[in-house]
Amino acid sequence: MTSTTSGGAPAQERKLRTQGRKTLRKLLDAAIIVFERRGYHAARVDDIVKVAKTSHGTFYLYFANKEDLFRALLADVSDEMTALSESLGDIGPTRAGYDELRTWLASFFALYHRYHPVIRAWTESEVGDSELGELGVSVLSGFTRALMRRIRHLEAGSALDPAIAAMAMVAMIERFSYYVESRDMGVDREEMLDTLTTILHVGVFGGARRRTK
Repeated sequence: MTSTTSGGAPAQERKLRTQGRKTLRKLLDAAIIVFERRGYHAARVDDIVKVAKTSHGTFYLYFANKEDLFRALLADVSDEMTALSESLGDIGPTRAGYDELRTWLASFFALYHRYHPVIRAWTESEVGDSELGELGVSVLSGFTRALMRRIRHLEAGSALDPAIAAMAMVAMIERFSYYVESRDMGVDREEMLDTLTTILHVGVFGGARRRTK
């Protein structure tokens, strides 16, 4: 996947200046809005340029087509998820460990909220049988592997298998985020963070169950 710093295939052929990078970001942000409103398959380039308030000609200066833009968004998600997984600090069974985990989960939910139309496009199999679907799966797999490496070196000294623990963590927080974003469940954000942090802190990192209120 190419970095969105340089855009899609057409933009790779030239160095983008400040205004070009702003236009690129505007198109990417517009695509996220359109994917949320219409879904990936129903979204059109025409919809994206209207939201971005730009022209078709400008769009094709940066992306070859909708699929090219989607690849760029997946690169965004991949980069940010990898950075987030590697930002997880040492987590012990203490209150400090609980706080570290809660802060990290808050960052995950913020990232998921920003990109959930992109993530939903491949988790709902809209592109599941295509190259784009495979790219989407690889993003989450890479996140899981990076998190596994972090768990292996955590100070908690847990006897849990790092690979299984990482998969369980990702499955829980990703699926929960998916339902919150796609089903409009009206879950209180602070209660959500308190509950999931407690479950993971006790179950994975050996923390003591504590009152959150």
